[in-house]
Amino acid sequence: MATLNFMVGQEQGNVAVTVLRVEGDIDAATHKTLQDKAAEVIEGGATHILLDLGGVNYMGSAGFRALHAMTNMLANEESSGLSKSPYLKLLNPTDAVGRVIKTLGFDVYLDIYQDRNEAINSF
Repeated sequence: MATLNFMVGQEQGNVAVTVLRVEGDIDAATHKTLQDKAAEVIEGGATHILLDLGGVNYMGSAGFRALHAMTNMLANEESSGLSKSPYLKLLNPTDAVGRVIKTLGFDVYLDIYQDRNEAINSF
């Protein structure tokens, strides 16, 4: 059975940022686990999430549905008209995952960073 592992941390930039590091493949078998973890940290008070994908070697279409769901969980009326989410950003996608993110056009909606400090300070 496929599993995802998570590490959750807090960083302080311009705002408090929850860093959610994911390890494992995000696919049809695991995407709900990611959504549930995101809901858990949001219910715990997270308003700005940096999703560290450095440990994800594969993301299928279900993973992109999970990203969309996370964006919707964090959205509010102020952000509904914005093209990029001010509340969810991506960090360190592997080359394979990064290519798919760009191919599917998710880079239009989510900022992608390679530098952790730059990402944290971008919120």
